[in-house]
Amino acid sequence: MIHCEINHIGNDDIIIVTGGTHPHIGAVVVGTWEGEYAKVVSYGLPHHKEEDLFTELAKVWCNTFKKTVVISGGIHIDNATKEDITMLVDKTWENFYLLMADNKLAIATLEQE
Repeated sequence: MIHCEINHIGNDDIIIVTGGTHPHIGAVVVGTWEGEYAKVVSYGLPHHKEEDLFTELAKVWCNTFKKTVVISGGIHIDNATKEDITMLVDKTWENFYLLMADNKLAIATLEQE
């Protein structure tokens, strides 16, 4: 199971992505909106593979919402096969897009109030 949780800090967002049998912190990615494009800085812990995925998530978030986001967390399954990894990545994107939709709805609701 993959979990994507968001916390809002002022106008900025922190998204924690965890899942598998051993949730952990495997990467930290910061995306900032630079007026016309997203700038992303990342750090992946040694022997972890989440950095590339989280970098892409941050780019999508920044380009969509035009704001700063931090994405961190980790996903682990012991002895994962290629199929397991593909499933985890797909599930992460699915849950991330659901989080984006919820965030868009929340923004729209606030704008109407």
